[in-house]
Amino acid sequence: MEVGVFVAVDHLRRGGRLTAEQAEVYFGIDDWFQEHLPHPGFYADGNTVGAVTWFKTPLPADMQTRVDQLCAILSAHDVAFDIVRSDSPGVAIYEDQYQVGVVPAERGEPTPLPAGVHLAPTSAGSKRQVATSPIRHVLFDADGVLQDIPGGWYAGMETYVGERAREFLHRSWKEELPMLAGDGDYLPLLAAELLEYGVETPVEVVYQDVWHRIAVIEESFAIVDRLRRDGYGVHLGTNQEKYRGGYMRTGLGYDDIFDVSCYSYDLGVAKPDPGFFTEAARRIAADPSTILFIDDNPDNVAAARTVGFRAEQWDFTQGHDTLTTLLANHGIGLPPTYQASGL
Repeated sequence: MEVGVFVAVDHLRRGGRLTAEQAEVYFGIDDWFQEHLPHPGFYADGNTVGAVTWFKTPLPADMQTRVDQLCAILSAHDVAFDIVRSDSPGVAIYEDQYQVGVVPAERGEPTPLPAGVHLAPTSAGSKRQVATSPIRHVLFDADGVLQDIPGGWYAGMETYVGERAREFLHRSWKEELPMLAGDGDYLPLLAAELLEYGVETPVEVVYQDVWHRIAVIEESFAIVDRLRRDGYGVHLGTNQEKYRGGYMRTGLGYDDIFDVSCYSYDLGVAKPDPGFFTEAARRIAADPSTILFIDDNPDNVAAARTVGFRAEQWDFTQGHDTLTTLLANHGIGLPPTYQASGL
């Protein structure tokens, strides 16, 4: 996959291939450009338009010198690169003194990666702070950490089965367990259970009313946003069967928020099986010791630690000041206030 020079060097950094001197050069250049180069607005939503930024030529001498230094780092590691010039790179949607942002007229297919190889995600913020922390990635659970069920599961189900809501859900969740690992289809099973309990409402209506009853926790997502802007990889690790997981990915837009999404139904294994975390680390393309896992379930936290993850138990009812303290204990410093993510 073709990437820009900053991302290419950052992949080397995240892979642990830069020397200490090269890393310091890169951090200095990255910080300098963060300060001096305007940040195009289309990055605010993760660049959903798929724009590409091009430098205007000729670059000011101080910028050109720093770009040449980045290219020298790539050359030192035998990373091939091309310097491309164009009079018409695409449809311009942004322009400032130094660069233009364009939507390319044509896009080629990405070169397939070798089996088992994943590109580590990169982020827009300064990379210097993340490099001083033993943690480079944060993997968040969903329910209880990033999202809540308004009124709780039982209240949602009482509309249909009354006082038997707890009995119904516990039975249903037990039978759902194989589906969390991607084995089977939950909706036919749920439909049969509803009929057994005398519920004539279509299963699709019940499922949407109860299983899609999700409220995102703004303060949690503000921290997710800040971590990304500070240069950390931010990922999702959650047990979900395919229908609820699919709603989270597209209906709630989680695929556009997280660098790597690890849904149990997709991984083929559910927490607290240690295999969930082994596969998550593989997909994140990072050593487990560089990943901090946040979950509200102590069994999941314990399982993550057996694989080598740093892990902490936390849920949103404990307050976000507690979460920031847990992050700080692992070398991740955040300011005391956050800007809402706009979800």
